[in-house]
Amino acid sequence: MLGLLGLGRRAGRVVIGARAVRTAARRGRLAAILVAGDAAENARRRLGSEARAVPCVTYGTRASLGRALGRAEVAVVGVLDRSLARQLVARCEAVGEGP
Repeated sequence: MLGLLGLGRRAGRVVIGARAVRTAARRGRLAAILVAGDAAENARRRLGSEARAVPCVTYGTRASLGRALGRAEVAVVGVLDRSLARQLVARCEAVGEGP
C-alpha cells in the first residue's frame, strides 16, 4: 500500500498537504484523498467543499505516510491518477480502513 503511494509520488501522481489537495479538487484533478488516522479533525475541514465529491479514506499514521512519501509527517495526501486511486481505495477497504 505505502509502496504504491511512494511510486505515485515519484511519478508526480500525488499531492501532499491540505492546500495542494484543495487546489487539485478545485481544478477537477483529484481522484482520491488519503488522511492519516492520527490527523487532526481540522485537517479534514481544511480540504474544502470541492473535496467532498472525491473518495476519502483513512489510512496509517502521519509518520507512516510521511515515510512513504519521503517526508517527516504527512496528514493529507491527494491522488491525481484515477487508476492509482482505485487501487489505493480498494486496498484500504480490504484492510477495513475505507470510507
